[in-house]
Amino acid sequence: MFLKKKQFSHFYRYPGRKVTKKISKSNIKLLNEYYDSYSYDKALIDYYADQMIKKNFIVPKGNFEKLNVEIGFGDGEYLIKSAISKPNELFIGIEIYINGVAKVLKKIMDQNINNIKLINMNSLFFINVLSSQSLDKVFIINPDPWNKKKHNKRRLISYENVKMLMNIMRSKNSIFITTDSERYLKDIREIFRKNITELGKVSICKLSQKDSLYGVSRYQRKAIDKGKAIYQITF
Repeated sequence: MFLKKKQFSHFYRYPGRKVTKKISKSNIKLLNEYYDSYSYDKALIDYYADQMIKKNFIVPKGNFEKLNVEIGFGDGEYLIKSAISKPNELFIGIEIYINGVAKVLKKIMDQNINNIKLINMNSLFFINVLSSQSLDKVFIINPDPWNKKKHNKRRLISYENVKMLMNIMRSKNSIFITTDSERYLKDIREIFRKNITELGKVSICKLSQKDSLYGVSRYQRKAIDKGKAIYQITF
């Protein structure tokens, strides 16, 4: 895995990311030995390297009934829970932080979970090459809000990315985003307001304990403990 990150470093560049926690020797060994068996990284690198590149990247879905993606799965809590509860569906987890990837890989192997595939690359390299109507659901749980105005361009949720995501979904109202940032929420609402003819309406609600996406990650719970509200954006 780490050899790929050196050889194909442009796939692994992420806006604003400078440092990460030190990774243990045991996790380095785990990733080097087993990551490729549970990942689409190599398939995507080979796809982009092909001079006779096909129009779209085809996810080998196998016998799974649905294809779901979680972008930025963090510690993988919601990803693992979703995969275990829906064994007939395939879940692709995308995460830039290597410790989170290692943690999920270990759980996949320890619990013999066979319906998760991982991507450690910048998510746009994956989203960019999918054909229309490829995905059933996309989950983005509390993405980095990049609250400083000069950093807004680093946000995952932009007009361009919303348009791209909507194009690869099989049905409307299948993209779920949560945030505790009211500024980010306001800016997402504005994206849809300015482009309502093209993007349509967006559904926004404040979550409570009875909602399925409330408190599903450590970062969400930290926000809740601080008294912040969790909002869900669906489109």
